[in-house]
Formats: sequence, C-alpha cells, structure tokens
Amino acid sequence: MKYCKINNGIYNVHFITTNKFKTTTISINFREKVKKEDITIRKFLFQMLTSTTLKYNTSRLFEIKLEDLYSLSLSHSNIKFGNYINSYIDIRFLYKKYSDERLLYNSIDLLFEILFNPNVVNNEFESKNFNIVKDKLNLIIKSSKENTQKYTLNKALELMDNMDPISFNMWGYKKDLYNITEKSLYEYYKHVLDTNIIDIFVVGNVNKNEVLRYIESKFKFKNNRAIDVDPFITYKQVPKLKSKSEVMDISQSKLAIICKVLNLSLFERRYVLPIYTSILGAGSTSRLFVNVREKNSLAYSIGAMNNSPNSILMISSGIDEENYDTVVNLIKEEINLKNVKDLEVETARKEILSSIETLLDSPASIINYYYGIEVFNADPINKKVLNYNKVTSKDVEALANKIYISSIYFLKGSKNGKDEN
Repeated sequence: MKYCKINNGIYNVHFITTNKFKTTTISINFREKVKKEDITIRKFLFQMLTSTTLKYNTSRLFEIKLEDLYSLSLSHSNIKFGNYINSYIDIRFLYKKYSDERLLYNSIDLLFEILFNPNVVNNEFESKNFNIVKDKLNLIIKSSKENTQKYTLNKALELMDNMDPISFNMWGYKKDLYNITEKSLYEYYKHVLDTNIIDIFVVGNVNKNEVLRYIESKFKFKNNRAIDVDPFITYKQVPKLKSKSEVMDISQSKLAIICKVLNLSLFERRYVLPIYTSILGAGSTSRLFVNVREKNSLAYSIGAMNNSPNSILMISSGIDEENYDTVVNLIKEEINLKNVKDLEVETARKEILSSIETLLDSPASIINYYYGIEVFNADPINKKVLNYNKVTSKDVEALANKIYISSIYFLKGSKNGKDEN
C-alpha cells in the first residue's frame, strides 16, 4: 500500500494505491467551520445531489445509470467533529479486471455530473425532486425519536451551550427545513463548491498520474477556499450542570450524561482519553458495567464513549425510573476512576491496539485514517502504538480529575410502555 498526497493549489488529491480490493473507491470531501443554521440545508443539499442530476433527472434514470456502471455504489454523509463539518460523496466501482477499461473514467464522469450538473433549472433546483427530498428529510427528522438511546444522547447534547458545535443536532431542524427553497438551496450549493476545503481520496489499484490528469481536467473549482480553523474544541471552565427530563410511552427509561473534559493536552486527547473511556465503560469488564449493572442490578445497559475532537465523554444507560438518583450518584463516583490498576490499563490498551490493526482493512477505514492525518495531524499507526504503550495508570487518574458533568437528560418510561430501540 502506497500513499501520495498532491496539492494542486485548490484541492488535495490523496492516492492510496493498493491491490487489496476488487474495487476502486473515490471519495470527495467538503469541509468548513460548522454552523448550526447550516446543518439542515447541508443535509438537504447532499441528499439532493445524490438523488438526481440534470442529465439523469429522475430517480429511475439515475438508478439505471448506476446499474450501467456495473452497479456502482454511491453514498454520502455529513459528519460533525470539533469545529468542522465534513460532507462527502463516495463512489465505489469494480476494478477494470472485473469490468471494462473505461469504467474508472465513466465513474468519474458520473461524479462530475453529480457535482457540477445538478438538477437545476433557471438557477433553482427542480421542484419535483426538490419536494421529494424535502418530504424525505421531514420524515427523517420526525423519526429521530424512534431510536430512544440516540434521541436521549442528542437531547443531552442540546442542553449544552447553544453555540457549542457538539450541541448541534445532525438530524436537522424542522423549522429550518420549512424555510429552504429551491433558490436558497442552489445558493448554498454554490457556497459549498466555492468556499469549502476539498479533499479527494482515491483508493485502489490505479495509475496515479492518469487518474490525476483526468480528475484535474474535470473538476474545476474556484481558488477561494475557506481558512483552516483549529479542529479541536477545548474547555477551560467547570461547566454549570444542566438537567432535564421528558416522559415517553416506552418500557425502559433512558439516561444520558455528557461530561466536559477540561484542558486536554494533545497526548491526553489522543491516547489517555480512549484508555480512560475503555476502563470506565467500554465493555463487560468496565467499571460502569460491573458496579452499576452487575453488582447492583441497576441498569439494563450502560456504557461510555468519547468524542475527543469535542473534548467530551458520553454515558448512556437503560434503567428503571425509580433507580434514577441511585444510578446517577454511582456514575458520578465511577467517573472519578480512583485507584486505577495497571491491569485495567493493560486490558484497555490491548483492546485498542487490537482495533488499530483493522484501520486499513477496508476502503472506508483507510480514507478515515488518512483523513485524520490531513485534518487532525494524527499520528501514523506505528506512532499510535508507541504512544498507547506509554499511557500509565497515573495518567488515567490525572485525566479523571479533569472530567465534569455538563448535562443530564432523562427519558422517563412506563411499565406499560411499548418496546423501543
């Protein structure tokens, strides 16, 4: 596997040349500083771009084109991390050995159609398909309560400072959706193409120089890119605790706790926080699982995860309403992680190092790995392993002293409630 980055002054093209897969993956990523008011329209835009184009202006014509390209796989998503939001469109198609010589170029042509020839008429997105996508997004927003665990976590995050990017709901906002028009969506489309930082990743067994020339001949962006910002969010002040509850007709109550981690060093952010999280609540041997669920039978489920770019720790649990106070107090005790044993650190380290071994097992994980290097200046695998091996129990205990609960959201269920996710 060979990696090469080429900066043409407007966008970066990252080549990961490998014969490990029977497919080639091309991912085009658009990144800018995240804004709450842009969450919904950005979600709308990338859904719209990947549903039809001006040339293939119905969903059926679009699907037929994908089938003609040996069932080319097309996907998109919007991901929020730290101060950034990244929106990507991925195409994955068969290597020429299993298809034909022109498939690579024909697939890039389709990506060009998606990006540069959207379904736009008279500087507005075409109304019929616009309304189809709008209705679909409305249903997605309405369905956000169906997964009660994710819903509770999102509500706990929303309790934080309204200007804090981690509080922005990636499902989108109904009031913003109603205000989007065919014209405003087209204006936002031009904004994304003209200002966002762009990274293109190519993973597969391709001729780098030929593909680069073809990409550069097709993709013409304005030389007006956004200014880089610090991707990491750092908290310095102890937060004021906010809590809220809601009643829902479900059989099992859901609890979500969000913690801020203050004044994280880069080493703590990258290496100590993942080990701390694993010890606290990442498996059946974690402290939360053992002390809340197993020993005291107070939770149906409980676990912890971190979002290191945003300097937060999230704890999620399924409990009975009457156990709320007891569970919250136990969690507060466990967050402190007193008397961390070397064996706990070693167990967590082995689990993390085992997961590192899979970082290059799929095109998506390969892109994530090199994207982390590009945006976060992340360490290469060999340095990751070296630094994880440096983490001690004292490091974990010191980090525990920097963690403070910021918000608690409790979704109350009822004994007669319906089953939920």
